[in-house]
Amino acid sequence: MNDLVLILAPRGRDAAIAAGLLGRHAIAARICTDVRDLAEHLDEGVGAVLLTEEALVGANASEIAGWVAGQESWSDIPFVVLGNGSRTPRTVAATERLAELGNVVLLERPLHAEAMLGAIRSSLKARARQFEVRDSARLSAAQNRILALAVEAAPLTTTLEAIVREVETLSTFGVIGSILLLSEDGSRLRHGAGPSLPAAYKDAIDGIEVGPAVGSCGTAVYRKEPVFAADISSDPLWVDFRDLALAHGLRACWSVPITSVEGEILGTFAMYHSEPREPVATDLIIVDFVVRTAGIVIARTRAEDNLRASEARYRQIVEGADEFAIVSLDPVGTITGWSSGATRLLGYSASEALGQTGGLFFTPEDQAANVPAQEMARATAKGRAVNERWHVRKDGRRFWASGLTMPLAERDGGYVTIFRDRTAEHEAEAALRESEARLRFFGVLEERLFSAATADDAMRAAAEMLGQQINASRCAYADVDADNDRFWIRNDYTAPGIATSAGIYSLELFGPRAAAELRRGQTLIVRDVAGELGADEGRAMFQSIGIEAIVCCPLVKQGQLAAMMAVHQDVARDWSLSEIALIREVVERCWAHVERVGAEARLRESEERLRLAVENAEIGFWDVDVVNDLLIWPTRTKAMFGISADVPVTMADFYAGLHPDDLEATTAAYLAAADPVQRALYEVDYRTVGKEDGVLRWVAAKGRGVFDALGRCLRVAGTALDITARKQAEEALRDLNATLETRIAEAIAEREAAHEALRQSQKMEAMGQLTGGVAHDFNNLLTPIVGSLDMLQRKGVGTEREQRLIAGAAQSAERARVLVQRLLAFARRQPLQSVAVDIALLVAGMGDLVESTTGPQIKVVVNVASDLPSARADPNQLEMALLNLSVNARDAMPDGGTLRISARAEPVGANHRSGLSPGEYIRISVADTGSGMDEVTLARAIEPFFSTKGIGKGTGLGLSMVHGLVSQLGGGLTIQSRLDMGTNIELWLPVSATRAEGVPDHQRAAAGATHQGVALLVDDEEMVRMSTADMLAELGYAIIEANSAEEALRLLDSGTLVDIVVTDHLMPGMTGTDLALRVRLARPQLPILLVSGYAELEGIDAKLPRLTKPFRKDELAATLTSLLH
Repeated sequence: MNDLVLILAPRGRDAAIAAGLLGRHAIAARICTDVRDLAEHLDEGVGAVLLTEEALVGANASEIAGWVAGQESWSDIPFVVLGNGSRTPRTVAATERLAELGNVVLLERPLHAEAMLGAIRSSLKARARQFEVRDSARLSAAQNRILALAVEAAPLTTTLEAIVREVETLSTFGVIGSILLLSEDGSRLRHGAGPSLPAAYKDAIDGIEVGPAVGSCGTAVYRKEPVFAADISSDPLWVDFRDLALAHGLRACWSVPITSVEGEILGTFAMYHSEPREPVATDLIIVDFVVRTAGIVIARTRAEDNLRASEARYRQIVEGADEFAIVSLDPVGTITGWSSGATRLLGYSASEALGQTGGLFFTPEDQAANVPAQEMARATAKGRAVNERWHVRKDGRRFWASGLTMPLAERDGGYVTIFRDRTAEHEAEAALRESEARLRFFGVLEERLFSAATADDAMRAAAEMLGQQINASRCAYADVDADNDRFWIRNDYTAPGIATSAGIYSLELFGPRAAAELRRGQTLIVRDVAGELGADEGRAMFQSIGIEAIVCCPLVKQGQLAAMMAVHQDVARDWSLSEIALIREVVERCWAHVERVGAEARLRESEERLRLAVENAEIGFWDVDVVNDLLIWPTRTKAMFGISADVPVTMADFYAGLHPDDLEATTAAYLAAADPVQRALYEVDYRTVGKEDGVLRWVAAKGRGVFDALGRCLRVAGTALDITARKQAEEALRDLNATLETRIAEAIAEREAAHEALRQSQKMEAMGQLTGGVAHDFNNLLTPIVGSLDMLQRKGVGTEREQRLIAGAAQSAERARVLVQRLLAFARRQPLQSVAVDIALLVAGMGDLVESTTGPQIKVVVNVASDLPSARADPNQLEMALLNLSVNARDAMPDGGTLRISARAEPVGANHRSGLSPGEYIRISVADTGSGMDEVTLARAIEPFFSTKGIGKGTGLGLSMVHGLVSQLGGGLTIQSRLDMGTNIELWLPVSATRAEGVPDHQRAAAGATHQGVALLVDDEEMVRMSTADMLAELGYAIIEANSAEEALRLLDSGTLVDIVVTDHLMPGMTGTDLALRVRLARPQLPILLVSGYAELEGIDAKLPRLTKPFRKDELAATLTSLLH
């Protein structure tokens, strides 16, 4: 390009202003430091020089003028001189000196930017026009010189090199030119001309392929358009050639296809540069000149060469019979002659074939093996080369040819090839050989398949023979599941060194194409797995088991993929049609034998199942041969007639074995089945009388007659089944139906009894809830009463009469307290102190007490096992319950008798009479010999308030209390009684996991103990609190009273010191249990006693010591003593 402006000004500020002004208007500028710097950059790329007058003083003007005069290409460079307004003789002389040699524009001051820009732009345009005129003239002259060489018939290489040199001379940027010629088959580029290219580079690119990313030249031919690589170091098309180009100093390459007038691509012209560079207008003009000129030269030279060669060879080619193809070749194997027979046989016209290589009609494999060149070499060596081989027509079809190749006797040499089509004869011979081989193959295969005992044996034999027959790497037969997805290769044939593919596979893993084609029944044929299958078509799965080529023939039965035969090759393979047909036929034959073997196996299995079914069903067979008068009975049928297995039978045995009552009907049914007219179904039940054992049996027989074409009965056959058990069951069913009404009445009675028990249970629950609530209120009322009366008695207050009244009141209060306890026991809500109790010790210790209670007229017997384990119970409540039962027994024996109390360990199982869960229990029995109870009394014995003692003689809560107690302890109560025979009541208590402990000494001494300290008494009932305070005071305590848990906490928080806390449980606001928890957090060592008249234990900490209301002083003392120790 000629648009660079050089600036020379002694004052740097002037140069900078000028350069900035030009830059803002897109004009490139360079500031030179002095005259020598200016000279170094003065070349054809400069469009103008901008000077100030000060730069022309001294020797500068002469030096500049001298350099301009010495270079022809610089003589036309325009100079723009900026005047300073006061011109001196020296500057005027310098300006005039430049004007003599070049184009000078003088701009006087005052200077304007527009004037300077206008002068610079005009100078640049003038400079550009100068180059266009010069370049056009130079190109025209160069083209004339090149065409003159072509007219003189100079060698093509000479002419092309002349073109390249002209280009290199015309360019002002040090270009290196190259012409590459396209090979005849259009696949490669060969060296044409490149005189200035390094020899090593030319050798390296000679023969490069045409492709989408083969540098600039190979890509230009592939795209059929110019390719400009401005920077080889970063251009993606130069990846494979980048290092080569850079190593030879080549940094840019522009390549343009060279075409003929008809548009045929003949080669490429390339311009290489030593620096990265984009083409400009002048470059494109040069390129256009080269490709037009080279195209004309190359096309003309090739046409002349072809014409001369063709004329020389056709004189030696004899146009033979139409069935012969006659082709002439030059010494290197290029087709130069083409007969009409060749066109008929091969399908190529002469224009299509001429100029092609002799391998045009050879098979790809022969071309790869260099067979065409070998034939020419044999012809040269022996004078002729006879051959028979496959050739390829234009449409790709192959034919078998017989012919010969001979050398041509002429100056330029060459060859002639003559051949004809012998496909029919060859295929007939091959077909005959193949047919014989197939017959032998299938003969052996059938023998092996018929000898196969199992389906696996048949598949293994077929796979092995097929694999060896077609020389495959692997051959496998696969069964396909019913879901058409999974297939199973049990075993396969493999060539040496090939791994087995046996296993279970999913069809989907082999890609959608394989799965779809096989399910449709289409043979899957893949000749090159890597080339034909994509990543999403199962390629990886095939290759993972070593498959590079495959033929897989499916076998579809009833619309379902049933089996497959797959032949694998570990390299790509072009499967032939005969091979594919062979595989298909093997699949069909193999399937037929697999089905045969499978059918035989299924038949054996079916027969075995039938045998087992008959055996298990105890079915017998019978067969009457009417023609020969034979009766066939197996062992089971003989047994139905009481005949041993080894005893022969006849029809006489059949009739003799029938029960007399069934003989007539059975005989008539048999005759109807054997009658050609009736041909009835023989179906009858009859009785038999055993011939040898006399046993009566029932038999169900069924059968039919078999008749010939004339209607004669040949045989009657069928089955027999021993139905004796069924007949007996039917008889039992009839008897059962007869007693149905009785059993229904019993069931209704049982249901009514269950309903009555449910009503009784609900009534007991309701009464329990009522009595529990009432007992709670009584406890709070009785506490101050019992406490006060106890104190009055102990202090002996009043006269003797008053003491008797106090004693009577105390006795009534005690009876009320016992009544409340019974109510709570009945309601199963009494507070129990459940511990491990030594039952043997407890029962034995009650003997004297019971004797004193019952009187001398009743004998008391205590019987306790010595190894009796402990039971979980409240000992006080249990003693009360046993005493209550003993009193009831005494009352039942007014005239005396025996009361027996016993205890023993006894396991309880499922459905025990006690209704308890299975486990280990202790049974305590209280039995008497008294009056006993009738059923009505026994049914109501544990009802609350039910008594047989009369008004005023009993509360009716005794048995209710005992029942509630044992139930609350997790046990049970059972009663056996008969009128006038006595009663036995059993208490069932669960065995304790721990052993019972003895009574501590401090409890025995509790009654006489005294205490000291401060007691904090908490109760919301004033009367209860007052009574309890008096008892504590008598025991030696100083009392601090609080009417609520909140008040007690305030006293403790204020620092009040106490030694024990006695608190009621159920109070408004905070409960006694909550108070205890709060106190223990603050004073964990402070003893706390919880007093409660409430029946429920919910919300009460089980670890807290408890005292049940009402209580006396001695009971309070004993509890406190136990707590403090």
